[in-house]
Amino acid sequence: MRDALGLGRMSLLGHSYGGVLAQAYALKYQQHLTHLILCDTFPSTKQMNQVLAKELADTPADVREKIEQLQKAGLFGKGLPYQKNRYPDEYMVAAWGEVYFPYLYQNRPDPNYDPIANGIMAWDLYREMWGSDGEFVIDGNLKSVEYLGKLHTIHVPTLIIAGDHDECAPWLSQEMHEKVAGSKLIILPKSGHMTFVDQPDMFIGDVDGFLHSHAK
Repeated sequence: MRDALGLGRMSLLGHSYGGVLAQAYALKYQQHLTHLILCDTFPSTKQMNQVLAKELADTPADVREKIEQLQKAGLFGKGLPYQKNRYPDEYMVAAWGEVYFPYLYQNRPDPNYDPIANGIMAWDLYREMWGSDGEFVIDGNLKSVEYLGKLHTIHVPTLIIAGDHDECAPWLSQEMHEKVAGSKLIILPKSGHMTFVDQPDMFIGDVDGFLHSHAK
């Protein structure tokens, strides 16, 4: 795509799974980058699985028990034909609504957030990527994401942003910051995973300031 658009060297920003892709791109093609910005993401699936396990463990007992029962019963192959390849609605509400939502937003919770509508996606792709054992363990092909031992090879100006109450816990961003020499780490206050929603002025200001202070 970069070649097709004739972009030359470019600034690359990735959020969440997009940040995983941005790391993969930088590790392979950093000669094409002027700046790298990693937002609310993770460098290691093993570490992210630890974060997900803790988020589930910290959930109220009744919600956690509901999730564990649904997972034990199997999450797929139930309901009407169009429902068989997706989570049951009850599981989407419990996992994405009751567990994840507090880690998505802090300062400006989205009043239109709908965990069931969140399930309108390409489920074959999601299950290939994430796995089929529920939201709190990544065991699909994202298991290959183990970049901590490679991040020291990134030498382009790098900005790392996370929320202080991020679904991708801020200590994951601290790990990336420690591995990428000269990187800048910003933890936004009163912010969940959607940092650009919770703190839009701070987010835009930090990204803009970083790009201009490292202008090439």
